[in-house]
Amino acid sequence: MFLPITILEKGLFFIGSDFNLQQMIFGEVMNYSLKEGSYLWTWFNDLGSDFIGTFSFYNLFSPFNVFTYLFPARWYPYLCSFLTIVKFGVGGLTSYLFLKRYVKNKKLVLLGSLLYSFSGFQFTNMLFHYYDSVVLFPLLLYALDNLIYDNRKGYFALTVSLLAFTNWFMFIGEVVFVVIYYIVKVICKSYVFDLKKFFNILLEGVLGTLLASVVLVPSLFFTISNPRISNSFTLSSSLKYSSLINYIEIFRAFFFPSEVMTPRAYLDTANYASVDLYLPFVGSVLAISYSISKKKSWISILMFTCIFFMLVPILNSSFFLFTTSYYARWFYMPTLVLALLSIKCIEENISIKSGTIISFLSLGVMILSYFVLKYRYPEGKYIHDIKYLIMMISFMIINLVILILIYKSKNRLKYLFIFTILFVGIWSNYSIYKYRCNSLEYNKRFYNYIHSYKEIKFDDLVRTNSFTGCFSNQGIIFKNGNLLSFNTNMEGSAFEFYNSVDYQRLVSTSILVDSPLNQFLSVKYFISCTDEEKDDYKLYKDTKNYKIYLNDNYKEMGFVFDKYISNKEFLEKSTEEKYNIINSMIILDDEQITKYKDYYNGDVKVNSNKFKFINNGFISDIDVSKDTLVLYSVPYDKGWKAFNNGREVEIENVDNGMMAIKINKGMNNVKFTYYPRGLKLGLWLSIVSYIGLLIYCIKSKRCS
Repeated sequence: MFLPITILEKGLFFIGSDFNLQQMIFGEVMNYSLKEGSYLWTWFNDLGSDFIGTFSFYNLFSPFNVFTYLFPARWYPYLCSFLTIVKFGVGGLTSYLFLKRYVKNKKLVLLGSLLYSFSGFQFTNMLFHYYDSVVLFPLLLYALDNLIYDNRKGYFALTVSLLAFTNWFMFIGEVVFVVIYYIVKVICKSYVFDLKKFFNILLEGVLGTLLASVVLVPSLFFTISNPRISNSFTLSSSLKYSSLINYIEIFRAFFFPSEVMTPRAYLDTANYASVDLYLPFVGSVLAISYSISKKKSWISILMFTCIFFMLVPILNSSFFLFTTSYYARWFYMPTLVLALLSIKCIEENISIKSGTIISFLSLGVMILSYFVLKYRYPEGKYIHDIKYLIMMISFMIINLVILILIYKSKNRLKYLFIFTILFVGIWSNYSIYKYRCNSLEYNKRFYNYIHSYKEIKFDDLVRTNSFTGCFSNQGIIFKNGNLLSFNTNMEGSAFEFYNSVDYQRLVSTSILVDSPLNQFLSVKYFISCTDEEKDDYKLYKDTKNYKIYLNDNYKEMGFVFDKYISNKEFLEKSTEEKYNIINSMIILDDEQITKYKDYYNGDVKVNSNKFKFINNGFISDIDVSKDTLVLYSVPYDKGWKAFNNGREVEIENVDNGMMAIKINKGMNNVKFTYYPRGLKLGLWLSIVSYIGLLIYCIKSKRCS
């Protein structure tokens, strides 16, 4: 399935978007950063950010990524292709372990694992970094069942730790689901509530979470400063979605094959909300049939509960720290439930009449949705490709007819296997094809891009920017800080700075090369990815694929100004005025003005200024004519420590998110070092919890 594409791409596996720009690129930067000692602060994310906080969100300690650290960093794009194949296999194995407790027929269990591992959710979302959590998730339920049913202690704690290490953000949603799973099974008497066992669950859950504290605690400190989590629900928005499209998308997700997130989709799936629940070939027919027939079954009630959570915004957001942005990235969890419902339907020989009828009715609903959306949004806001809808409806009719005939057959399981595998082969390749067709030229350029690191070598780490048309995260390939950045996680103070100059940054940064911000941010070079000559800029280097231009307005970092402006006054200025101000005066709050205003009663002369980025910090040698403040356009973080001539000095948060320190007349040897907040606490918590888990297991005499 993946091999033809991998061979075609000369050992690589390109999809586009996040897969290329984040999975491939971030895997490489994590690899060489850890090996080169830049594992506390990274300069390769926008203006710079906490390394653990930034990349733990991108599976820094996932077992799959940890494996790649055994190999050179430049191998990662090729290893990424191999791991994509492996992950689908691991997803099948983990789901098999969970399902086999509830279905005795091993062939049925194998079918269920196939349905989960190759579900619509997996193919729709394989371009995202959180797929590692998807394939490991069934282990969490498997370990919990082992603790409850078999009294096997210790494994649940270790599994909790594994999921927390893999991706702390997805882990939060998995905890929510485990709570729902436990409550439903207790209510349905599938679990017998026992106070001692309940205590063991809590204890192992806490110990497992604390085992990962070395990652979780610094990530928490880093994340709470991100403004993306600061929005809040209103009463109305917490109970219903603002758009009809959300409900249609959820409905479609149950009945229609995956719509990959490209303009070729029928609905507006290009918002990357990850809405998909479809099981290959069988769809929701079997699951619906079982749920209707066995309404009081814990599996059915669990599925009904999941649907309720899907339809209520605030409940849906509970899987994502109650963010107001709509995401369905927890849908892999109910997908596992759907797979279990489906094979239980076969095992208990339940009629699929009800599921078939509802599935046929869904075709009518989707046709109706077209006219409703066309009428409500005549500009075609949400409808992308009507041809795709027609194709899906035709496909679904044929699919349902074949499924009905198979289910009546004496060899239903055999034929279900054959057609499911056939569907997986066809639909998976079609999904990959659609992703690739959306970005064929892009992939060709990207292949050259990841192999062009030898073309551009700078003597030292510098900040660069790129012209329009270049790839995001380009600086990672060339090992420099680049302002063309695509990363969800960034220092909260950097967000604060961008907002203050009226630049709205959400998940990416793309500052134009003619912006005055380049001067303030000490951008030394501009990178062009085309053959087009940039006559307004001085050519520094010309390579096979790139042209490097020198920024004529480049200023060595370590700014000293003769004037200041209050923050309140600055924020009231127009955008153009703000750009002029940041390059001519320092921005202080009222307390800082009281403290430092005497330093701005005359001109200050800079006799010499040298700046250098280093691992986990920077050094600056600056000679000035009088006592003053020196500003560095590096995001403020409480994890920073500053030293001037060997003595620790206070760091001020100026210019809405940047750092400044007081320096004295004469030569100042300044050094900034970074240590993540919460890392020491997290490390000690991890050590203590490991000891606690060891004692717990020894005492129980049941943990190996």
